[in-house]
Amino acid sequence: MEGDASRRDTLIRMTAGDGRIRAVAALTTQTVDEARARHQTSPIATAALGKALTGGLLLSAALMKDGGRLTVRVLGQGPLGGIIVDAGFDGSVRGYVARPDLQLPVTAQGTLDIGGAVGREGFLYVTHDSGLGHPYTGVVELVSGELGEDFTHYLATSEQIPAAVSLGIYVEADGRVSSAGGLLVQLLPGAGDEIAWRLEQNIRALPGFTTLARKWGTPEEIARAALTGFQSEILSSQAIAFSCQCSSERVLTAIASLGQKEIRAMLDEDGKAEVRCHFCNEEYVVSGAQLAEMLEAS
Repeated sequence: MEGDASRRDTLIRMTAGDGRIRAVAALTTQTVDEARARHQTSPIATAALGKALTGGLLLSAALMKDGGRLTVRVLGQGPLGGIIVDAGFDGSVRGYVARPDLQLPVTAQGTLDIGGAVGREGFLYVTHDSGLGHPYTGVVELVSGELGEDFTHYLATSEQIPAAVSLGIYVEADGRVSSAGGLLVQLLPGAGDEIAWRLEQNIRALPGFTTLARKWGTPEEIARAALTGFQSEILSSQAIAFSCQCSSERVLTAIASLGQKEIRAMLDEDGKAEVRCHFCNEEYVVSGAQLAEMLEAS
């Protein structure tokens, strides 16, 4: 990433209340805007994808360990279609929507109708992959399609974790993302009723995340606003970015694995192979000469 280092996308993990509260806060503006540019998303698709990318990062930071990744699938019944996000504990994230060009009218309040685009009925799937070869998936029904509430519902229902997730995004008139991010606050075992009550009052008093980001400006200040009245400390801070694992080498390996019949068909019909990555929209072209080499080597 280029530009002022102080404005780069960052995620922090904090603890408070003598270790009985965990908070994860992230600013994801540049990450979400890169996703918008790569996929050429409409404002409503940008907002939905941006919230899903941010939510995936927050859950990965809270639930996974070093080397772990989460796959989030939002399969609502709205016109946007599915949203797929892959987020890592290392701060890397990628994702896409089924209908990046979707257009919808704004709500009566003048806001983007994310719930209407995603659908207020459907399912949220979260697949945990620790890298040890035994991934597992939790699934819950969507409660609103606005995604912040849906991630909160997922944590409470599938993970049995009492938590609150707030997600926010502001899309400018020209389509650019000027603010995006999220906050996850979680009660840990042994918190007790008093800590739970005090934390709940703090969270109820908070404005929406976009207002939080504009008022406080950094993930640390945003998290501390939610932790008012508690002693807190930062556990870690890391850069986050849109990042995809696709590459020319992986494309060549994938095509080579198709076998002689498929490779011959590509060579005879098109004289080349074109592959586009769903996650990052990067296009790879495999030349006829490369296809011929695969045939000779197989």
